[in-house]
Amino acid sequence: MGSMSQKIKIFTEDEITSITSNYSTLIGKGGFGEVYRGVLDADNDLVAVKRYIRQDLRDEFMEEVNIHSIMNHNNVVKLIGYCVGESTLMLVTEYISNGNLDDILYRSDAPIPLDVRLGIAIGCAEALSYMHSMDSPSDNHIYHGDIKPANILLDDNLTTKVSDFGLSRFLFSGTTQFTTTLKGSMGYMDPVYFHEGCLTPRSDVYSFGIVLLELITRKRAKYGDVNLIPTFNKACAKGKGLKELFDAAIAEKDNMKVLKELWKLAAQCLSLNIHTRPQMNEVAKCLRLLKKDLKTSPQSILATHSIWAKPYTQSSRPPSFKKKLSFFKGSTSYSKILSELYNVRTFTKEEINEVTHNYSYLLSGGTSSATEVYKGTLEDNTMVAVHKLIYEDSEEAFINGGMVVSKIAHKNIVKILGCCLESQTIAFLYEYVAKGSISDILGSQEDFPLDLRMRIAIKTAEALQYLHSSETGIIGHGSVSASTILLDNNFVPKLTEFSRACMLFKKSESTTGVISSSLLEKAVNNDPSRYGSVLMNLESDVYRFGGVLMALISRDKDTDHDDLLAKFTRAYETEKTGKALFDKDITAEEDIILLEELGRLALKCTILNADKIFMRPTMKEVADELQTIRRSWKERRTEAAAQVSEATTDVVAAEPRLPNLMRHMFGYRRISTSDPIRVG
Repeated sequence: MGSMSQKIKIFTEDEITSITSNYSTLIGKGGFGEVYRGVLDADNDLVAVKRYIRQDLRDEFMEEVNIHSIMNHNNVVKLIGYCVGESTLMLVTEYISNGNLDDILYRSDAPIPLDVRLGIAIGCAEALSYMHSMDSPSDNHIYHGDIKPANILLDDNLTTKVSDFGLSRFLFSGTTQFTTTLKGSMGYMDPVYFHEGCLTPRSDVYSFGIVLLELITRKRAKYGDVNLIPTFNKACAKGKGLKELFDAAIAEKDNMKVLKELWKLAAQCLSLNIHTRPQMNEVAKCLRLLKKDLKTSPQSILATHSIWAKPYTQSSRPPSFKKKLSFFKGSTSYSKILSELYNVRTFTKEEINEVTHNYSYLLSGGTSSATEVYKGTLEDNTMVAVHKLIYEDSEEAFINGGMVVSKIAHKNIVKILGCCLESQTIAFLYEYVAKGSISDILGSQEDFPLDLRMRIAIKTAEALQYLHSSETGIIGHGSVSASTILLDNNFVPKLTEFSRACMLFKKSESTTGVISSSLLEKAVNNDPSRYGSVLMNLESDVYRFGGVLMALISRDKDTDHDDLLAKFTRAYETEKTGKALFDKDITAEEDIILLEELGRLALKCTILNADKIFMRPTMKEVADELQTIRRSWKERRTEAAAQVSEATTDVVAAEPRLPNLMRHMFGYRRISTSDPIRVG
């Protein structure tokens, strides 16, 4: 994974107090300070807030922020923001649900199969390999400095998320540095660093060796007078007694070969000669090979984590298209495609077989469309949905979708994790989204409260606004529906199915950071057909999002978009209300005003009259109005207060083509063709 500077937020102390509900939920404590669980916003996004005890280390704190902010890797916990107050220093990161490896190894009796332990080790090794080789803005590599089980967090699937960069350092081009100030955790600290003050990525390798040893023994390698390292060395020298040192829960006959190889790898990492220690990329490669050789049924994983056994119903399917799509001009050279895929791992046909366990877990949807979707597991325990192309005439659309997703990053857009572009195996690996689509939830018996539906609508609108903005390159999705919006276990929406997506240009085409009307006009004139496709998709996204809103408030999944629109239109024309169509489970008297506002907004999104189509809101306006509607609803519910008057928007004359595109991109109604648009 390549590095990418994250956009991080600077929080005030009052905002942190609100996020943590006045520091009400303590989830961790250590020598540095305390960690609290918090809720980031009205959409209930969970975060972890780390509050430091010492306030005299602001320079060190900002160094940690600087290092953490440039990292973007699936196995590194994501930094969201920080706070430097008058009396406090705090970090805000994503919340990782399963705690840390130290707790799971030593404060839990839950079984951990060897393949899962290997996955945890692989995730940590991949993160360190990334840090030791990444190209940061100053060409520095990163030394973590405090690798231990307590700093290895685990998500729902026991996928590793390395955390705590308080002792991390930049090492120019990976070269060795020396220090007289020793910092770290005894028991995991490299002896060479301890005695000589030698800072090098190989010190992380030593610490990882200790973690690997603890993973296979489920005992602390160094605790008081106990030191497992010489004990293992003696057992190896004698050629007996090694099995008794491994955790009995995994020391079965079929695992012994892999366990012995893991000890050999740990011993190499623990060498007192730093020059003979392997590099982390070599360690990661070795671990992946060992997991490949492990003859453990994937059922051992599925049985351990009940969350993985939940039904997955990904009903969205790429349709078949005969026409050329945005990235294709008659040539589908796979080498060219691979060069344009950003930050996407390449898999071989054999590796896809391993990830899917020989295509053992076919997800719902069958083989009636262009793809088959299989559940799979990467080496680091990350769950994936493997979309495999089965009809050649849909190849361009299928690859188009993968290429578009590879160029964007948003928490409400499904992530692409890999691809295979070999003969007979054209596949993309996307993140696994466990609850299926909005359509699946609407058709189920699951409780679906109104505030949850509002959150899903707002987050989806924000994802579409993001796609339509200049920062992402002006992307029209083209297939928005209740079946192309997936939901994870926390009901966080993830927009998927980008086979129809069109992109006008990339941000890199404007090197100055300013996108002007003249640049847009040039793009339009050079490729008018492409412009038309993008604008059509932008309009379609708004129109089809209106249908999603109607489905959410009616819980009607069986009526197609156009028929549902006809029902709502008739209701509001004849009865001046949509009450008869609202889902009876959410029609409490205090919520009717909200539902009516949502119904009217959906009708604005679905205006069909060609003379009035410019009155459709942009996705930016939709997202803003949804936020306003929710705020008013919350105020009515909590204060039982005043009626919120309906805001009316002055209608402007239809604009020529170029400003109409800008209206979608930037949420402007009118704009001079000479005005530059500054991109943040």
